[in-house]
Amino acid sequence: MKKTNIVLLVLIAVVSAILISVYVGTVPSTTFEGAKSADGKNVRITGTLDKTQPIEYDPLANANLTKFHVVDSTGHSEKVYLTYEKGKPDGLEFSEKITLLGKFEEDGAFHANDIQMKCPSKYNDQKHSLETAEKQQ
Repeated sequence: MKKTNIVLLVLIAVVSAILISVYVGTVPSTTFEGAKSADGKNVRITGTLDKTQPIEYDPLANANLTKFHVVDSTGHSEKVYLTYEKGKPDGLEFSEKITLLGKFEEDGAFHANDIQMKCPSKYNDQKHSLETAEKQQ
């Protein structure tokens, strides 16, 4: 076999392995209802913090557990148990959007092990303060 054929076969094998790992590693995005029917598999849920419900965090009982409610894209609110080694996420109360990675456990609750938050832009506040200043003049 020629060296170019061997290099080409190795290159095809590497590209195939990368494509397979990317396909297997993707987590589907869904709603809470979709997550309930995911048979215990990890899913990604995007929503907003339900500010009508309290955030429960007791660092003396369990510093890694934060409980709060999230409203998904369909408007369904669900209690989330976030187990996060960094404790309660900073700025959770002010986040505009929350993306959770987790699954429904046997206890019937959604347990997340990762969170991403989109915080409000500091530029929105500056624009608002400029508009307010202009109105006062």
